[in-house]
Amino acid sequence: MVIGFLIVYFISLISTGIFASKNMANLEDFMLAGRKLDPLVLALTYSSTGMSGWLALGFAGYTYEKGFQSLWIMVPSATIGIFLSYVLVSKRLRQYSEKIGAITITEVIKKRFHDDRNVLTFITTLIICAAAIAYVSGQLIAMGKLLNIVLNWNYQISIIIAVMIIIIYTVLGGFLAVCWTDFIQGILMITGSLMAGCLAIMYAGGFSELSLRLANVSRSYPEFTITPFEGTSIIIMGLSLFIGDGILNWIGQPTLMVRYMAAKDSKTLTSATIITITIQLILFLGVFIAAIYMRTQFPEPSLLPYSGDTETVLIQFFITITHPILVGIFIGAIMAAVMSTADSLLMMATSVLINDVYSYLNPKASQSYLILISRITTIFLGIVSVVISLNKNSVLWLSWFGWTTLGIIGAPIIIGLFWKKTTRTGAIAGLVSGFIILLLWNAMDLTVRLNIFQALPACGTAYLVTFIVSMFTAPPPPYILQDIKNLGFQKSMNKGEVEVHYNNTKN
Repeated sequence: MVIGFLIVYFISLISTGIFASKNMANLEDFMLAGRKLDPLVLALTYSSTGMSGWLALGFAGYTYEKGFQSLWIMVPSATIGIFLSYVLVSKRLRQYSEKIGAITITEVIKKRFHDDRNVLTFITTLIICAAAIAYVSGQLIAMGKLLNIVLNWNYQISIIIAVMIIIIYTVLGGFLAVCWTDFIQGILMITGSLMAGCLAIMYAGGFSELSLRLANVSRSYPEFTITPFEGTSIIIMGLSLFIGDGILNWIGQPTLMVRYMAAKDSKTLTSATIITITIQLILFLGVFIAAIYMRTQFPEPSLLPYSGDTETVLIQFFITITHPILVGIFIGAIMAAVMSTADSLLMMATSVLINDVYSYLNPKASQSYLILISRITTIFLGIVSVVISLNKNSVLWLSWFGWTTLGIIGAPIIIGLFWKKTTRTGAIAGLVSGFIILLLWNAMDLTVRLNIFQALPACGTAYLVTFIVSMFTAPPPPYILQDIKNLGFQKSMNKGEVEVHYNNTKN
């Protein structure tokens, strides 16, 4: 039953890629789906991309181990962080990217900071590619663990099968295929999370009985807390997670910014805000409830029926408790979470490499040739990710590293959209310093030693350095200052007016 469900699921994804490939005339169609996303598709692709295998494996395992400490992650990632992302970033970026004719985040950065020598562009591209490969590798590890436990497939073979499916539909249909497969995958993820939460409450005998069992577990295992305020160290770590991961990482994600740029219009973004928050709450609550229920059934990781790996606790929940049909649906939901993020990251890395690097080196390349090179690049990046993921590492921490690396990129973009005097030198200094802090924080294991999550110092440094250096360096050209000043006051233009406006204001 499970294999049959997965075959149907894979066929639907590839069919979507084939369909999307027939609706592609130029590079903007391949990379931004023609800027035509409606609120529901936007919200589903946003959530499915942001959650990934990190939710079903990483977050579930963290909740199983730490209990209610994970609320420091869940609350901002389901509500505040998402709300601020849409309110502070989405409309300004959508309007500005259309105004300057940008179809990638690095192109926004290039034109906003007048990066005529492409130094900032190349730095941003390198950071995005490094983050994308790390994050995709984490998703492939999640897929390997999933198929290894459920179907007893070889771990390495499972990874290769997964990346082949992802590459096929991404290469065929580009960003449109990514968004429509995210739509399918988002529905599966919502269904799986709802099932997980409802079944856990039902098997526990209700919330009251579940609460009593959780209190018993906490007494026997102090590391499992039933309050997010259990001691000073937990609060400090929690606040750094809340601000660093729950807010700074979310508002700074270029993978999510691309979705704002692909929205049909500003009204689409307003409607998508409410839909996205609703989806996020369903996803997080279902996984959270199922994970804490599993801790009441198996108080120690060694007692888990299939594996002592806590990151597979949600998979084991369905295997041991539910009917094979429900197992198939949930496995599809986890694969959806994995694939929806992996394809988006591969698409983003491909976009910046081709649109912002290759096009610069070969400006006479035709649109059809650029699409061909984009497809080859996607395949190459997928192969690199497979090589890295062949060793079983933590889905949680590898995904967090990639996620935080991407979050750093948001610093110059966000400051640049609100403060017209943000400079190219400030942006370069902010990105480089933030990335160095992140590398040092991980190399020295400072998250554990100082009890401060990596995203807070890394992203915080990027924002602070960008601002300080910009204060003491020459401001951008007048036309850029005027464009930023006018943000929020001008209506979106038609495609034909975009480049004309940009060239006129530049001249």
